[in-house]
Amino acid sequence: MSVLEIVLVALLGGVSVYAVVLRSQLTRSRVLVKRLEAERAARDPRRRRRSAPLVVRRAEKAVKAVTESADILRTRGVSGLVASSIEDLTEWVREDRAAVERFAAPDGTVTVFFSDIEGSTALNERLGDRAFVKVLARHDELVRTSLANHDGHVVKTQGDGFMVVFRQSADGVRAALEIQERLGRERGRLRSHDIAVRIGLHRGAVVARDGDYFGRNVALAARVAAEAAGGEVLVSDELRESLLDATEFVFDEVREVELKGFTGLQRLWLVG
Repeated sequence: MSVLEIVLVALLGGVSVYAVVLRSQLTRSRVLVKRLEAERAARDPRRRRRSAPLVVRRAEKAVKAVTESADILRTRGVSGLVASSIEDLTEWVREDRAAVERFAAPDGTVTVFFSDIEGSTALNERLGDRAFVKVLARHDELVRTSLANHDGHVVKTQGDGFMVVFRQSADGVRAALEIQERLGRERGRLRSHDIAVRIGLHRGAVVARDGDYFGRNVALAARVAAEAAGGEVLVSDELRESLLDATEFVFDEVREVELKGFTGLQRLWLVG
């Protein structure tokens, strides 16, 4: 056994002991959580049972990873541990590629869409929570319908905001314009409360993991949306270039702006 292997064995041995301690502490924590849940359920029998807190679930995952690594070292040696790590990395890359390819254009790029309600905090304050929730529900229904009409995949929502990906840039712009058109002719509470949605789109390569998308181009799409005013659809220069052959879209004006976190001026286009 080489010096490196001896050091690694000693290190993993210490980590294994630490994992045992963590496991013991985690067991006690779960007992405490269950006790608190039982006490709360006793106070409110109608309350539905919830899963363990996120911090507990993450701790379980960490302890499991450490103990699995220690087991591999004991049974298969250092070479087995390295091989296992390579296998895990290969699987991660395979899952990432599959997740991206689901919504990627032939050139490997994804169209990323962000939207939110302009001035939603002030609107909530003016209407009150109950009325605002009703307005938000109607907004969400309208947005989701338009996204589904054009093959948009909702990645996540937060409050009144949507993050969506499309395989084709044209579908993303069509969905955005449909949302604005429907909002413009909406009758009832949405129109009476002057709901204005701002939408931004960008196209580029992304990284996918656990159902979410990350990377520079995701951040850029979010910045594009932040530059839009209520009722506007703004797209990046890259997305516009992908639609130069599409005669159905009119790019009314170009804006050169500085986007936080990005160097130089960015050209953004207003879609008419």
